[in-house]
Amino acid sequence: MNTKTSNISWPKSIVNLLAKKNIKYACISPGSRNTPLTHALIKQKSIKCISHIDERSSAFFGLGISKKTNSPIIILTTSGTATANLLPAIIEAYYSMTPLIIITADRPKRLLNTGENQTIDQTNIYSSYIRGMLDIKVPNKISILKKIDNIIDLSIGNHNNIPGPVHLNIRFDEPLYDSSKQLLDINLSKNIMIKKNITFKLPKFKRPLIVCGELSYSESKHVYKLIKNLDFPVFADINSNLRHYKNIKVFYDYYCNNIKKPDLIIRFGTKPISKSLNKLLTKNKKNTYLIHPHLHFNDNAKHIVRAFPQNILIKNISYKNLDDNWINEIKNNEKNIIKKYDALSKTKNNEISIITSLLNKLTKNEHLFIGNSSPIRSFNKFTGKLKSNIKIFSNRGASGIDGVISTALGISFINNKSNNFLVIGDISFFHDINGFHVLKSIKTNLTIIVINNNGGQIFSTLDYANKNIEKFDEFWITSQKIKINNVANLFSLKYLKLTTKKLKEEISKISKLKGVKIVEIETSSSLDIKIDKELSLV
Repeated sequence: MNTKTSNISWPKSIVNLLAKKNIKYACISPGSRNTPLTHALIKQKSIKCISHIDERSSAFFGLGISKKTNSPIIILTTSGTATANLLPAIIEAYYSMTPLIIITADRPKRLLNTGENQTIDQTNIYSSYIRGMLDIKVPNKISILKKIDNIIDLSIGNHNNIPGPVHLNIRFDEPLYDSSKQLLDINLSKNIMIKKNITFKLPKFKRPLIVCGELSYSESKHVYKLIKNLDFPVFADINSNLRHYKNIKVFYDYYCNNIKKPDLIIRFGTKPISKSLNKLLTKNKKNTYLIHPHLHFNDNAKHIVRAFPQNILIKNISYKNLDDNWINEIKNNEKNIIKKYDALSKTKNNEISIITSLLNKLTKNEHLFIGNSSPIRSFNKFTGKLKSNIKIFSNRGASGIDGVISTALGISFINNKSNNFLVIGDISFFHDINGFHVLKSIKTNLTIIVINNNGGQIFSTLDYANKNIEKFDEFWITSQKIKINNVANLFSLKYLKLTTKKLKEEISKISKLKGVKIVEIETSSSLDIKIDKELSLV
């Protein structure tokens, strides 16, 4: 080893750089090979360190912090299979463009393929799902620190670079804990964000439409300024953070493929949740324009305007050929669905009643994380217009059911200014109960509403569900025998089992209780399917 450094001073130089880059949080899983880095991080006062025994939950927790702060955080593991457990969250971060700094400790390269304990090839383990990677073999080099500085900027992103996860694989020889020697330091690079205005000239149109997929809370404010000026019909997903605004259409799922084809579609954010709306986009690809600086890496829109919404100057807005009948048809469809919806929302113990009971009680700036599979689809279909400006989060990068509890805990850990809620299905809940181990290290307030419909009932809504497939319940629905209240007892969490009527009456009081609360509501999947069909017939 270079005499000017050690396994104490080299990691400290790296951590000092991370602190200078304004990294505030580190999620650390236990291990031996990462001891030098763990020691340096917990000694760095400006970085809050959180201990996680489960690497998968750790990475999703960090993902939640990053979604809330819009800043990269550190995820640290030891060597070996520990590194592989990070992959699900890295994939979600990659597709949702969420910055993460993944640091894996490793053994010297000479030990690879020698049978040495806990030694695997870690260099390209995340290769398809990261923005950049450094395999750091030789310590004590200014040039290495400069590369680390640059790769952190890659994670943050700018006008040219897409935000997302980056990977630092740092090798340590023994002894892992030695004496401190000379520290290294560098001047930081400047990550310049150029936001120049771009003119977007609209083509001629008669039937214009705006479609909004997932948008962060900050993005949504800039997007709304644009769509307010355009005054076109707007189909906005629940996670667009736009549904509290006026003139937003919310029940398009039930009629979007029955209206005359739009001749101009302007998209903001990722592709929508609705299958029906995605079919509409596919049919009208040549008339669709996506406005986003980074989504070109994962979207097949024919026209992509690579710019931030706040930097778009729209020209050629002419309403003289506007098809008023088409506009009115959309308005009438919305009105008819709303009438039916108001009646159906009064039914009990189904997803639509859970949604209305909760959303009628949420107030401005409260945080709601919506789980994948049935919950996000139900919220998207059944929410209607939001009464309050709440902040909505989801994991729709890769849309997995894994890591949902951990991501919501990460968001709630940062947000101590308002109430935090998670709505999750029973299978997704059981899938991530290891995430509760972090509560030994942190304090946070989160109300978890578990929709228990006895398994993955989303499969019962699909077109092959009525094909009499052998063992369909066992291998698709997968209902579990474990009880949710037993999980609550295991982690000493407050637990309530409520009806939707009781939820409406008590949710405000429950949310004020300190700590993590689990509310279980049993629902009938057959009733949810029936309601969906009734709305489809309007």
